[in-house]
Amino acid sequence: MEIADKLILGHNQFFGVNHLSSARGVATEQYFSSTENVISLVRTAFRAGVSGLMLSTHERARAIAEALRRDSELSSGLHLHILLPYMAKYVRMANERGAISMIEETLKQATWGERLAIGLRAGTGVVTRDLLAILAALIKIELLPFKGLNVQSVFLHNSLTDMLAALRAKEVVQFFARNIEEEFGACPAFCTLSAGLTMSYFRDIGLEAPVIMAPFNPAGFQMNPSRERCEQLLQEYPCHMVAMSVLAAGYVTPADAARYLSSLAGIDSIIFGASSPGHVTELSNVLGTVVRQSRSL
Repeated sequence: MEIADKLILGHNQFFGVNHLSSARGVATEQYFSSTENVISLVRTAFRAGVSGLMLSTHERARAIAEALRRDSELSSGLHLHILLPYMAKYVRMANERGAISMIEETLKQATWGERLAIGLRAGTGVVTRDLLAILAALIKIELLPFKGLNVQSVFLHNSLTDMLAALRAKEVVQFFARNIEEEFGACPAFCTLSAGLTMSYFRDIGLEAPVIMAPFNPAGFQMNPSRERCEQLLQEYPCHMVAMSVLAAGYVTPADAARYLSSLAGIDSIIFGASSPGHVTELSNVLGTVVRQSRSL
């Protein structure tokens, strides 16, 4: 499976994530604490030709999902790409309440029928020490807020992808891919901040044409172990690449990003963040051209 969307609007601005300026991150988080402001920007992006939206399983994603369901234009035409899990949420909950209380709190998102089904599945996993059964239950819980929406792909968070690659946990990687495709009918995908390690490992275990989201920008920002190695593997390993961090958190101009990405073959999609209507329109125009050019290289 692969992602059809060439342009995807990212979610960092909605949740206050800014890798260049924490003050700017706080400002955008305050503005987008209004779900109406989120939906307004998403609608602007959609009408500018951005057919995909990425959302993490952040606590506020439920309100955004509910608003999308109420919008006939977006609910029918917009494709969602889910990044899970929202790691900060689990770390905080586990530290404050312990692992068991964390799971109980997470289960409150489900209906009674869903809780019973998930609980039985997870309970069996605990009894038999079946880690994969517990993982399947947690994935289902994470995806509950997006039920009924057009979920096209599910990305595994970079911290887990990179950990699995480092541990060479082949069975877990294959299980995640199989579970997302068979249980949810979505495209399994992997986010990484260590593209060199991850792509090399996926190639070694014979994972065929996976969807990978990794940084690609002329500054080499987050391109580990190096820009050169990531570019080399992009050419050597057949995969569906979603380029992220293309503006290097604002350090690189859209024009410079466009020139760099246009020089690469193998970029299938681009995900970008924007916090204003003007910005999202500008980027969709510039980066949309880049994707079309890159496909013909």
